[in-house]
Parts: sequence; structure tokens; C-alpha cells
Amino acid sequence: MKKLLLTTLFLLGLSTQAIAADTPLALIQDTSAQVLELLKKDDGKNTARIRTQVETFVIPKFDFTRMTALAVGRGWRDATPEQKDALAREFQTMLVRTYSGTMTRFKNASVNIKPNVTLNNEGREATVKSEITTGSNNGNGSKPVNVDYVLYKTAQGWKVFNVSVEGASLVTVYRNQFSDEIRKNGLDGLIRALQDKNAKLARGASA
Repeated sequence: MKKLLLTTLFLLGLSTQAIAADTPLALIQDTSAQVLELLKKDDGKNTARIRTQVETFVIPKFDFTRMTALAVGRGWRDATPEQKDALAREFQTMLVRTYSGTMTRFKNASVNIKPNVTLNNEGREATVKSEITTGSNNGNGSKPVNVDYVLYKTAQGWKVFNVSVEGASLVTVYRNQFSDEIRKNGLDGLIRALQDKNAKLARGASA
């Protein structure tokens, strides 16, 4: 489930429909189209150059600090500024490295984005619903997967801060994991656990 959540975190919607550039739908559609174009370069090979290009393009579309705060939960309020910086940095690194290691599986993906966007919080938050088919033989076959993207409007435009796959929220999945680690080893223990995970992912990427 985590891998599928991470897939949809970065692989946003697929559509050529023209939509105003400042809408949640536009963010999802425009980003995905350009990501897929990058993934199809070099015959779909997962080279370091392609990974870097995708990451550089996609990362600004997300608010990883907000995602981290929601994933850490109540512990975020107790964290020092230094701990918050470290948690957000390591969480972002983990999400990006996990996705980058498997992203070529998604170069043939397709999506049906639902036209009706749900607005909340006086129009400052939006949920975009979609159905995604990965186009891979990963056990899901060609069965569409329901994916919801949750965005909020900032001074810099709309940014994604959560994604749900078949009702399973990325933030909630990690909050359950993080709360166990915080309870056992505190916030510094969680930071160390994320650093260890990232070190393993880095070794795998360079292998």
C-alpha cells in the first residue's frame, strides 16, 4: 500500500484538457503530463539524470513541511525548530527516494480525473478525485485505483499535502508508524530512524 501511495504522490493526473493554470485540476494535470514526458526519455530507463529531473520538477508542487507536521501529529507541537527542520528534511528525502527507485513502473500509467473538485475550509482546501491505472503487472492488473489528492491554496498557488489511495491516507499511514517510534524513542529517535532508512535507500540507488 505504501508503494502505491508514493506512486500517486508524485504521479499526478493524466489529461490534455485545457484548464486555467491556477486551479487544483491544472496543477495535477500539468504536472503529470510533464512527469510522464520525462519518464519516457531514454526508453524509460530509471537513470540518475531522469530521477533528478523528475524530483526537481515535482518537489515544489508539494508542501512537505505540512505533510510532515500532519504525519508526526501531536509530537510536532513539542518539537524544537531544529527537530522540525530535520523531520521535514528526512521525511521528504524518504518519500522522494522511495518513489524515484520505482518510478519507471509508472511510465505507461493513465488516469481519469473527476471534473468535480470538492472545496473545504472556505475554498482554501481542495480534493481532486481520480482513477489511476498503472499499466504495470504489479498485481493490480488494469483495475483502476481510486486516488484523492488534497491541496491547499498558498500565496505561491495550490500545493499538495496529502494523497489517499482507496481511502488510505499517506499521512495517516505514516502517522501510525511515527507515533510508535516517538513513543519508544522520542522525536530524536524518529529522526534517527528516518536517517537510517534514507541511508539504506541511498545505498540501494547507487548499487
